[in-house]
Amino acid sequence: MMSELEIAVRFQLKNNLKKYRSLFLKHYDAVSYPKGHIFNRYGLPVNQLYYLTEGTVLVYTTNLDGFTRLIGTHQKNTVFNLDSLDRRQDAVITTEALTDVQVIPLTVEDIIGLTGEAPDLYRDFLIYVGDVLRLMCYDAQEQSINDVKTRLIHFLLLYSRDDDSSEIALSQYRIGCAINASRVQVTRVCSQLKELGLIEITRNKIVLLDKEGLLHYCREK
Repeated sequence: MMSELEIAVRFQLKNNLKKYRSLFLKHYDAVSYPKGHIFNRYGLPVNQLYYLTEGTVLVYTTNLDGFTRLIGTHQKNTVFNLDSLDRRQDAVITTEALTDVQVIPLTVEDIIGLTGEAPDLYRDFLIYVGDVLRLMCYDAQEQSINDVKTRLIHFLLLYSRDDDSSEIALSQYRIGCAINASRVQVTRVCSQLKELGLIEITRNKIVLLDKEGLLHYCREK
């Protein structure tokens, strides 16, 4: 079970590499892309790394039946497309702009070159990769050992903590994509939580009314 929101995982990666923002912008120009732009697509040759200066990027996988699994989001001052670190292999994830975004295209060689000016970038980039891997491991564990109710509540608490808010600005369809559940399953559990006074449901948004109550209900058999 999650331990009182203390698990060291972030679904929404944000500001992990903020201290290097001015360094990246000093040497490289940011490029704008519209909402919906695909940077990497599962099964195709990898593109390149990107430092995200503004906006939000979704990270997901899609199986042969078209089912989407939302893994996480990148927000400003992070690097995405990490499977492009080795360009000899095809992409294992798809990355898509959820909003209009601005990014700095990068290669591994670019990052290595910047370490001459900022030696700590080696260490901090490695720590950042570890944060991404931690999210992947957490996601795999959640899907393998927990039921839909537990996965949903864990996700709501994790997302709200990342955003420092009680509002989850995602549709029930997107939440289902994140926890490997159908929209019907998400709707059913959300209805139960609403009846208990733990959440409020509006259009494309869920408001957490009682986080402690959600944790308690999550532990109930």
